[in-house]
Amino acid sequence: MTNKRGSGLPIFLLGLIGATADAEICTEEDANRSSQIEQKIVLLQRLMEDSEPLRRVERSGNPQALESIDKARQALSEARIALDEGCLSDASALSSEGLKLATIAFRKSAPESRQTRENYEAAIRQATTFILSLESQSAEVLGLSDEDLVGIERQMDRAKLLAADGAFEDATQLLVPVNDRLQRRLLWLLDNKTLYYEKNFATPADEYSYLKQQYNGYLLLLQSGEKTVPYSAKKRVDSLLEKASLLQTAAENGAQAQQWQAALLSMQEALKLSEQAIRATGYAY
Repeated sequence: MTNKRGSGLPIFLLGLIGATADAEICTEEDANRSSQIEQKIVLLQRLMEDSEPLRRVERSGNPQALESIDKARQALSEARIALDEGCLSDASALSSEGLKLATIAFRKSAPESRQTRENYEAAIRQATTFILSLESQSAEVLGLSDEDLVGIERQMDRAKLLAADGAFEDATQLLVPVNDRLQRRLLWLLDNKTLYYEKNFATPADEYSYLKQQYNGYLLLLQSGEKTVPYSAKKRVDSLLEKASLLQTAAENGAQAQQWQAALLSMQEALKLSEQAIRATGYAY
């Protein structure tokens, strides 16, 4: 009996010692991991309590950003509970999710420079003007299918949604291929003198608005910087644009006085002169 007890005791002690050692190793690993999770939770808590990015979100009033903040706060609360209960995996996942949501919210309310917003507004105006300038053309001349136009309009809608969220730079990037394609097509029509203005209007005011959009489109083409005015043509271009500007001013005065016949005639002449300026500049497809 003594020998049996003597032989069993060392085995029991060895097993106990081995289990204790494993527990110590596990505890040390958990402690390190718990410390890392705690740091993430503290960071998230600071961001959610009082920080400039948080105040910016609140000032912006962006509903999507505010929703992300609410979710981030919920994740913070649940991460804290999970950590206190020793559920390290859950605590880690929740704190990471909270930081991700906070980052999304801060990005949506990031302050855009005035120039970035103006760049977007110019790009969307340019796309709209190009569409108006091309929509009255016949399918044979236009060179764009219905599917092409639908795709262009969808791209413009995506850009508008991004801009509504404050992502003006991303919105502007979406419009780059749109404006490039529309501009190239309009230039081709101008270069080949196949641009037509056959369109029915409900009122003279509608016709005037349409012609005004086309005139503004030509100015955008000249301001796009794709072509530098040749030195030999600079005086001619400047003269044409100056005369066109005077006619456009006269047209505006006529429109404000509702003298539509005079306004339409002046705007049509302004269009002709601006077309001549574009060709003199050297635009070609």
